[in-house]
Amino acid sequence: MKRTAFAAAAILAAGVGAAQTPPPAPAATPDYVVQATYNVSLLGLSIGQMQLELTLKDGKYEAKAFVEPKGLASTFTSNTVSAVASGTGHLGLVQPGYSWIQQVSSKRTQTVTLTFNADGTPPGVKAEPVYTKIENPPSEAQIAGAVDPVRGFVSMMLIPGAGVGDKACGDSIEIYDGKRLYAFDMWSDGLQDVKRGTGGYNGPALHCVASYRRIAGWGDKYMARKSDSKVEGYFAPIGKGPNGGPAFYLPVRLWGDAEIGDAVAIPGSVKINGKDWSQFFADGG
Repeated sequence: MKRTAFAAAAILAAGVGAAQTPPPAPAATPDYVVQATYNVSLLGLSIGQMQLELTLKDGKYEAKAFVEPKGLASTFTSNTVSAVASGTGHLGLVQPGYSWIQQVSSKRTQTVTLTFNADGTPPGVKAEPVYTKIENPPSEAQIAGAVDPVRGFVSMMLIPGAGVGDKACGDSIEIYDGKRLYAFDMWSDGLQDVKRGTGGYNGPALHCVASYRRIAGWGDKYMARKSDSKVEGYFAPIGKGPNGGPAFYLPVRLWGDAEIGDAVAIPGSVKINGKDWSQFFADGG
């Protein structure tokens, strides 16, 4: 995935011919703590809820997520997902450090811990229970630049603005979950105004579209099957970044095509630095 050091060129240019007066350091991004609950529906029926907490502080991120079935879905499955991930992150750059994901169902509990290395070598993987058989496993070269699933979601909040035109949402996010390797190939449809129906948010939002692509870790049958799955999201610019732009983007509507219909996630509640987001905006955030 392409990463943009957006301040480097400006700092170098400012330093030419001005060695005696070094340019001031860019302003630090304020700290942000985001707490959001997303309601997920399928065919108009409530099927689940996702709780997300994202902390951006001192150029680093920590994300916590919890997903559980709700409504009609809860009568068919008890599957829940808990996750924690951390690393270096600000708008235009996300570098994973640590990821822990646990999936609990009535049949089994699967826990995967990924530890990423600063030199870009493949992450360390600890799976409990151990994956005993992986068909078409990814090579070390393939997973060297991949990220964990939580960081993949955080990337959609911090990478927007990394490119111009249809690359405003970034390029491609390759995700490794300790067993499978897949990618979301991203492109942008630009800024659009969103109205009521997106969690109460009214204003500009970056429209990002992603197609899903399997790379490795599945059996031959699935590897040979072409995927037409697509994900769309509307991301609202939030806060103030060091260069005058937003500090991050928050999804105000997520849409994905499931096998039996379209799944939609819309925020039911959002707090930013302890304030309801309507108050956060009213206070000039």
